[in-house]
Amino acid sequence: MNGTISMYIRNAATLVIVGIAMFLLFGTFVEFLETSAILFAALVVFVFYCGVILPAIDRWVAAKREVKGKTAHKASQTAIQRESDAFDRLPRRSRYSKVIVFISVLVISFFILHILVLMMHEFSHSTLAWLLGVKADPLNIIYGDLIGSGWDENVDYGVLFNAGRGSTAAAIAFAGPFSNIALFFVTAGLMAVKWVKEHRWAYHTIFWTSVITFIMIFEYVLTRSFMTHDDFGNINHGLGISPWPIFITGTILGLIGLYYLYVYKLPEYFAIMTPDARTLQYISGAVVSFIIFLFYIGLRITSYPEVPQWWFGTAGIVVLFIAPFIASPARAWVQARISEYSDRKVWGE
Repeated sequence: MNGTISMYIRNAATLVIVGIAMFLLFGTFVEFLETSAILFAALVVFVFYCGVILPAIDRWVAAKREVKGKTAHKASQTAIQRESDAFDRLPRRSRYSKVIVFISVLVISFFILHILVLMMHEFSHSTLAWLLGVKADPLNIIYGDLIGSGWDENVDYGVLFNAGRGSTAAAIAFAGPFSNIALFFVTAGLMAVKWVKEHRWAYHTIFWTSVITFIMIFEYVLTRSFMTHDDFGNINHGLGISPWPIFITGTILGLIGLYYLYVYKLPEYFAIMTPDARTLQYISGAVVSFIIFLFYIGLRITSYPEVPQWWFGTAGIVVLFIAPFIASPARAWVQARISEYSDRKVWGE
């Protein structure tokens, strides 16, 4: 009897999670449609690309390699393929159910973690402004919507500049990006901890926090370094420096961060969270690319004709389709890393 009650509770909780996620997804699609027809079209095509076209391409490439007999490390890859096929051997209804639940978990995780990281960013600005005597209440920020737009630290930088307190304004402006940088290194360190790897949902939470806090700062550096306002505009103005050093240094470090996330952490996420489900790996890889290259960088096409913002927004939409192909779970190098992480057997939920 207790087992039946527990099953009903789990099913009810699952329905609630799926319902909330579908509402958030619908809101995201509507937000993209209202923001830009180009962004909305890119989102729709991207979903079709990752759900249909990319897996079909990978199956065609795999079949071609098998026919030619040129598959490297045949024994290990056969084992990986056998594991990845386990999900596909499930009944169709079970597969669809797991896909919907997995997408729902990713959507809800993203929105919760995104808001928390965004709040950390704005409160870092506001708290330092309070400590420096610029604000009376550190909690007095402008709260935006669930998508993440409209948030602001509510600091009047113009007053500081007019009062000759440029360095103070620059320090307050840097507090937000600094908190993101610090959080990225903290999450990177935590993902290397054995206990975290042994607890799938702890790793899941830290991984997505790392992705969100990384792109929040990388997008700032890449697309906003030359703005006359916003965080880096206020830093440059306050210190009287050129935006080029921040842009060049930040872009190089950001590209290294991208390499780290895609080459090391994403395959590790596959191995820990979905080692036997290639379909779910496609989904999580697509979500990472969506967050980085469309939700953040691609959004900058709406800044047209401001340069270089809309340039990088356009580049982001292009890379949006390239990154999932290069880092597809079907790639030999991704499979090798998944196998490497799995063979360590330091986790096992």
